[in-house]
Amino acid sequence: MAKESIYKYINNMSTKHPRLPYIFQDPYIAGWKDITYVLWYDNLPFVIKEKLAVDLMDQIVRCIENQSSMEELRDMLREQPIIFYLTNINKRIKLYISERLVDKRTLYSFGIKLATQGHSEEEVKLGMLILGAFENDLVRQILRTLGLHSTFTVYALEASSNFKNQNQFVYELAKGTCGYGKLATLHFLNPIFEEQKEWMFEKGSINEVVPNLSAIICIEKADMSNFYEELVLTEANISNLSYMLAYSLESNSIMSFSNAFMLAEKYLNFAKTHAKTFIDLAAAVMIENSIFIYWRRLAEEEEEQDFEALERQVFAKWDCSKIINQSKWENVVLQELTEPKQQTSMIVQVLERIEMIPTFWTFALLLERDPFDMDILRFMLIIYPEEYIADVLQYLQYILPEEVLAEHPQIIDDDDITAEYKPDIWLVYLLKALQDVQCYEEELFISCLTCRFPDVRLEAVEALRQFKSSWGEKVISALEHAYELEPMEDIKEKLLDLMGKKGPKGEKQREYVDISQVQINPSSLDILLLNTSIAGIFYRDICEVKDKVRAGDILYLVREPGNKHDKKAIQVTTEDGYVLGYIPRVDNAILANLMDSGERLYAILLSDDIARAKPDIKIMLNKVGEECVN
Repeated sequence: MAKESIYKYINNMSTKHPRLPYIFQDPYIAGWKDITYVLWYDNLPFVIKEKLAVDLMDQIVRCIENQSSMEELRDMLREQPIIFYLTNINKRIKLYISERLVDKRTLYSFGIKLATQGHSEEEVKLGMLILGAFENDLVRQILRTLGLHSTFTVYALEASSNFKNQNQFVYELAKGTCGYGKLATLHFLNPIFEEQKEWMFEKGSINEVVPNLSAIICIEKADMSNFYEELVLTEANISNLSYMLAYSLESNSIMSFSNAFMLAEKYLNFAKTHAKTFIDLAAAVMIENSIFIYWRRLAEEEEEQDFEALERQVFAKWDCSKIINQSKWENVVLQELTEPKQQTSMIVQVLERIEMIPTFWTFALLLERDPFDMDILRFMLIIYPEEYIADVLQYLQYILPEEVLAEHPQIIDDDDITAEYKPDIWLVYLLKALQDVQCYEEELFISCLTCRFPDVRLEAVEALRQFKSSWGEKVISALEHAYELEPMEDIKEKLLDLMGKKGPKGEKQREYVDISQVQINPSSLDILLLNTSIAGIFYRDICEVKDKVRAGDILYLVREPGNKHDKKAIQVTTEDGYVLGYIPRVDNAILANLMDSGERLYAILLSDDIARAKPDIKIMLNKVGEECVN
């Protein structure tokens, strides 16, 4: 039996669970790559986007004319995901229809097939964009059904860009989405009607995944300015404003947003007597923090001080203090800890401000949400290590995954650090805290010498160095064992030094590659693609070229498709082919695709010191004509 199509699955699940948003999607994962790329990382040059769009459109035409197979189309979509040239392919589809370069009916049927029968996400996304050129009731229904799932929301938004009433379509999606899908709809929605404005204020910013960004959008929408100016606060709606202010200001200055200070003053005037919930308190804390940041900026710009604004800051700061210093808040905060509704980062910042130090196990439900939350780590192991060190030690002994302490020391590059390594990071800071509070845990230090994460091993070495006078009889043999297993030369050297032994420094790699086929003639026409760094330089003998390479120098890029660790590997070399390292894995996929399609890329060194860890470079697209190269 054929596997159920994506559309059929979503449609069936939405029938079984008619309540919106869809409960059968993971709001923390669905759509995050595509939506974050569109909103923040879309910096691919226009000319590259156009080329990708043309190539795909030509492949579509060949496919529907039976000149190529669906598998060829799928291969292209896998190699060149649509998100990198989303708007371009959407416009290209409409251009081919208007210029009659493709049969309209055949294309429509093809779009229906892809969107409703496709088994891969990229197929469905392409089908949605094709259908966007054919507005009718069926198309709207298909796009809505798929668009309410965050994986496909941004494609529904793009596909509907030429709909007669696109803004209403976006609003309907917004009301039924969550997570990253909701964030995308907020970005595209223009709340021009009163109903839309009220929804934006009451529900728009409430988003479990990205509340900070959602709140900022809801505050900053141009159409909302008059609404906020006329807003009358009541006990029923104060928490809506509290939520927006708390999350929008959590990591931003109040002066970053045009509406924020006006709303903050309106909030403070009312909250002095009506604040009662945790989010009300959080809003006051975030306003106060933001005002402090603004004062600091004013102090740095003495000649440009706005004394009227400064006076308003003073009064606002005073109002914040009056709200925060009320005795009622301890019970409110304890209630939030035992029944957490807000983000952990918000709760921790409030705890810091009111200088409240709950017992470790009061954090149980927060730790249940994320056993290795970074904000709790900071609170317990950096701010209050003496109060929590014993409990954290006991906690980690029970909860650390087995693979963290297993005797499999690894080489882990910064680019490879994911959420998987959060337990390891907790362990790093536990070791630091134990040193800070002068607590010697020999068994733990020994076990950390051979664990998987390099920083843990390094910190274990430093801990043993600090407590050398307390060593038991097991330490030397443990150090010798760790030395035998250790894959990283710098840690091996530290182990030798700790044992009082001297040995040869580990041999670092020296490698030249043939760059005779790399043709680069830098030109003022060249296009900046992205800024990145050189990964893996630690493992190269830089002494060979240290005095020969300077900031501003041209570096060559060489594809290494045979690399057993990464088929998209790109070496970074000097002009004579000496290998310095690699393009980080997080950046190499699209660059490798460009190089494989014949584009000429090179790098320019930005860092003054080539020997530093991960020196900065910028990647350039060489646009000089072939005739100039030759």
